[in-house]
Amino acid sequence: MASRAAAAVAVLALVCAAVHSSEGQLSPNFHAATCPDLEHIVEFHVAETFRRDVGVAPALIRILFHDCFPQGCDASVLLKGAGSELNEVPNQTLRPVALDLIERIRAAVHSACGPTVSCADITVLATRDSLVKAGGPRFDVALGRRDGLAPASSALVGLLPAPFFDVPTLISSFGNRSLDVADLVSLSGA
Repeated sequence: MASRAAAAVAVLALVCAAVHSSEGQLSPNFHAATCPDLEHIVEFHVAETFRRDVGVAPALIRILFHDCFPQGCDASVLLKGAGSELNEVPNQTLRPVALDLIERIRAAVHSACGPTVSCADITVLATRDSLVKAGGPRFDVALGRRDGLAPASSALVGLLPAPFFDVPTLISSFGNRSLDVADLVSLSGA
């Protein structure tokens, strides 16, 4: 399990690194003044969920990937209502336990700090903490992402790699997002 967790840590770092180029002022300390208990709140809720379901770690990786790949890490995959990304075929199998965890963390963070922390940052932190619980090393993540106000279009969600893609199609799909073969292998393995 430790080797899978280590691979998953690499995956998370890669997904986050792919998005950093489009985010201007990300910093591990972005919320230090406005929400000093943020990491403790996230860690507590992740630990509680992980104790009941260790499968929450890969479920969170998948949510993060499905959020970041179409239009960047903006938590748009979590939006509900008309045109929701959750209604798109690739996202219909995202695990409810992980979606519910993100919502519980959001409610706790907003109760403690007000609406100062984006769901995008909460998702990244929860994913990192679940990987730590699964045996991976703890590492800092850059924070300061802004939430999207609209879901990604069907066309953008349709860019998520399908399970039936052959290797050349997968390589092309990842390459279109500035991800290489090593990223493809890491994300597929996680």
